[in-house]
Amino acid sequence: MKLRIFITCLAAILVTAVRAQDFASRYMTENEGDSTLTCISVSPKMMEEILESNVGRNDTTGVADIIARLKSMQVVFSNEEGDAHFERAESMAVRHSARFREVASYDEDGKDRARIYVREQSGEHIVELVLLRQQEGRFTVIDFTGDMDSGFIDRLTHTMLPVAGGAESASAETPDDALRED
Repeated sequence: MKLRIFITCLAAILVTAVRAQDFASRYMTENEGDSTLTCISVSPKMMEEILESNVGRNDTTGVADIIARLKSMQVVFSNEEGDAHFERAESMAVRHSARFREVASYDEDGKDRARIYVREQSGEHIVELVLLRQQEGRFTVIDFTGDMDSGFIDRLTHTMLPVAGGAESASAETPDDALRED
């Protein structure tokens, strides 16, 4: 009987751990045998050191404020098979649409494309933001976790989407639309 209770508790913990996994970690797990992928994690301690450095103290762009609100950042990249990696990452986001919602996208004939997804808690509180990017044969995922808001998404969206032309290939909800519950 005790063994059965122990196994049930262990299973519950494992299910919770898998559900709590961020996008980048989940992508790396799903592509475990792929030697073309590299993952770099930026810990809260590293972010704190950036804020304490001259970069943080002399910031006039608001980057220090953004960094202060982040818990972690992971960058997954590959210089090979960018198209295939992008397709797999996008497919994973769609499979987990109950967790991740697309708020912006850009596509230039499949050569240069990007997607921004968010994961929210309690409807409006953004706890994870995922940027998928493919340029030619290169692939990148930038996964932010922390306390983010619509302004953060707006700044990131404006750096991702083209400024002029190409309006038909780019789409983004306004930050207020992106965060509004239907």
